[in-house]
Amino acid sequence: MGRYGAHDVYVTPLVRDFPICFPMLVLCFGVYYAVGQIYPRLLGDAFRRLPRGKRDDVVVRTVSIYNGVLMIGSAVCFLMNLHANNYHLDDDVYREIPYYRFFRVSIVAYFVWDVIICFAHKWSMAWKVHALTSLLGSYMLSFPFSDQYGSYYTGMFELSNIPLHASSIIRILNIPSFITAATACEFVFAFLFVIIRVIGGTYVTLSWLRLMLTKLMGSWRSGGDSVHDEFAVVFSMVLIFVLQVLQYVWFGEIVKQIKERFFPQRSSKLNNKRVE
Repeated sequence: MGRYGAHDVYVTPLVRDFPICFPMLVLCFGVYYAVGQIYPRLLGDAFRRLPRGKRDDVVVRTVSIYNGVLMIGSAVCFLMNLHANNYHLDDDVYREIPYYRFFRVSIVAYFVWDVIICFAHKWSMAWKVHALTSLLGSYMLSFPFSDQYGSYYTGMFELSNIPLHASSIIRILNIPSFITAATACEFVFAFLFVIIRVIGGTYVTLSWLRLMLTKLMGSWRSGGDSVHDEFAVVFSMVLIFVLQVLQYVWFGEIVKQIKERFFPQRSSKLNNKRVE
């Protein structure tokens, strides 16, 4: 139930946004191919000596950096809208944010690419779930729906990916003169991840889930007129919830890596106790 039919909710966004989505998908694969051709010449033996899997990892992470840089525009849209609303999250989930449509559609294209890459490179299940959840969630929000909240996930969330992948690339290439830069990137990533994805993400997610639950209850009482499609809203809520839970999983991994890097003796003692 809802104000719109299934075709309007699930098909129309794809048809309407295809002139943006398809070229941006092609661009993702174009960047992927171009980087694979450029890096052997640009980085020389530092890249060529790597095993095939590591080379692919470097290329994929570079595309993720490209998307992170692109989505700075989405973060700007979120912050401009937040400023315009006196730093309050708007409860009008069908009001579009100016200039946001391009980024809303572009990230759908990126996540299509991401899903294909995850399965093509046989990444772990956690990454596949993350990619599929992100794709379905971003597409559900492309109705357009919840721009004021969606731009936080598509924009602010993506900021932390830039230093994350930059540090990983540097460490994979193992160029001694850049190791300090990799460490600096890791500190920036950890800071952004905690502030934006864990703390900010928890607040934004709970605020949005509470808002949508209120609207759903109003829709049920009014006979389905308060939301565009009840199933799409519930499905989006589940996806966003899963996405936020994954942030806590990643946060646990970050804490684990910090302990292993800065407190190796303590970690080894704990592991020995578990074995005993």
